[in-house]
Amino acid sequence: MTSLTMSEQCDVLIVGGGPAGLTAAIYLSRYHRRVIVIDAGHSRTKWIPLLHNHAGFPEGINGEDLLGRMREQAERFGGTIVTGLIEELESEIYAFEARGVGITFTARAVLLATGVEHRRPAQDTATHRDALNRGLLHYCRVCDGYEVTGPAIGADRHGVAEALLAVME
Repeated sequence: MTSLTMSEQCDVLIVGGGPAGLTAAIYLSRYHRRVIVIDAGHSRTKWIPLLHNHAGFPEGINGEDLLGRMREQAERFGGTIVTGLIEELESEIYAFEARGVGITFTARAVLLATGVEHRRPAQDTATHRDALNRGLLHYCRVCDGYEVTGPAIGADRHGVAEALLAVME
């Protein structure tokens, strides 16, 4: 992953280095497009101790390991991964200009794959990480719903709202 002061042009700028952004980078790079992925490093996937719902890993894979493999694959086909944060995006006549601290990109197209952020419980980082690793804390009904099938679980109002939304979909 690159982290430097830069100003570059590309065919496609992908904002977000999680699974969606990296999958797009792999495909677009294989179509011989000049692709840059800008990654702030906040992908929810990196917090998943053992992910079971990603194709090709029937025994599961650690979230950070999955992201590492996907970055490696995108770079293998010519994609560039840059550590940073896009703070401004402007549309020009035939391009977009994206800017952040120490970085400016001009791109024919921009793909936003910024994902979502967890609403973390009020607990210190070590306790939070331990709860995730031990399977006591789950965030994603799609990723983790199967993992907690059967046992009764406790939830606050937000958790109940999420569960009801999943039932209605």
